[in-house]
Amino acid sequence: MLRYDLYQNGLRFLSLVHPEWNVKLSFQHVLKSKVNLKNPKTFNEKICWLKLYDYPNNALVIRCADKVKVRDYVREKGLGDLLNEVYQVCDTPDEINFDTLPDEYVVKLNNDCGSTLICHKGTDIEKIKAKLNSLKRRKYFLDTAELHYSKIKPKIIVEKLLKGDNQAGVCDYKVYCFNGIPYYVMVCLDRQQGHTRFYYYDKQWNFLRVNIDGRQAPKDFNIPKPVYLDQMLKVAHTLSEDFKFVRTDFYIANNKLVFGELTFSPSAGMDEDIDGELDPLLSKHLVL
Repeated sequence: MLRYDLYQNGLRFLSLVHPEWNVKLSFQHVLKSKVNLKNPKTFNEKICWLKLYDYPNNALVIRCADKVKVRDYVREKGLGDLLNEVYQVCDTPDEINFDTLPDEYVVKLNNDCGSTLICHKGTDIEKIKAKLNSLKRRKYFLDTAELHYSKIKPKIIVEKLLKGDNQAGVCDYKVYCFNGIPYYVMVCLDRQQGHTRFYYYDKQWNFLRVNIDGRQAPKDFNIPKPVYLDQMLKVAHTLSEDFKFVRTDFYIANNKLVFGELTFSPSAGMDEDIDGELDPLLSKHLVL
């Protein structure tokens, strides 16, 4: 454990002084291969190149990676009706007015990944505050060398907890878009059960057995085509037209399409699930 902590702390230091080395070491550790930053070929390599050499100075990416400011971008695109309800936006946990919140809600940071806390009536408020303070001190961008997050002023968002239309929970869809064109939809299942599975479809809703979960799926496996697919693809086009690449993330909850976020560096460019047939499907569309 001590050796691992030293390794992680070393990576965080490299993000400040030499982020390329953070990427090189992390890429080797996670994907068991060397990253080619001079002439990136794979999708993961291209995402790593963007997060090092484009995103940190790309004002629009920085704005839209901010989970607070992206809401204004969505409104400017005429899609404000797709935004989830936000109860409060605060600078510190102590500013959250818990007395005014409903029985269920979500708390998260605006400048990281994976900080979402699902809270219910009776949840220990002091534990929520302590967790949020810990997440803020962590400075997520140091772990992943996603330096565009360092340009975002930290905020805390308290928003409505989305409910699914059935016992399976909220449906989670992520649309891969290149230069304003949506090509593939990734569906995330069983997130509530703690072991998320990922399945890919094309725009015509043909199942693509191109990743680990897809190849392992039963022969007759299929996810019903969402009623809101056409709307989702149209919205994805509108929200992605200003970027070389962005993944537009949505939920379907309470019989409605809901905007999630815009993701510019999925898995920080080290997605172990993107291999085999899936990589060329994605990488061919991303021209740096």
